[in-house]
Amino acid sequence: MENMKKKAQSLIEYGLILALVAVIAVTILSKFGKTMTDAADKTNTAVSNASDNATSQYCTSIGSTLNTTTGLCQ
Repeated sequence: MENMKKKAQSLIEYGLILALVAVIAVTILSKFGKTMTDAADKTNTAVSNASDNATSQYCTSIGSTLNTTTGLCQ
């Protein structure tokens, strides 16, 4: 009987630890989720702008202009 009580106590303790970890994870994600999204958006914008600038410069170097709708040199 004593052994069963120890197993039950251990299971309850594991459950409480798991619940605490879940609460901490949700708290961290809710606090830093927007920050991470903002950083990803800024990176996306920077890469997109750099790509557009490089394409425009390439088109200019070959004597063409960039069609922003198609992304092709004309």
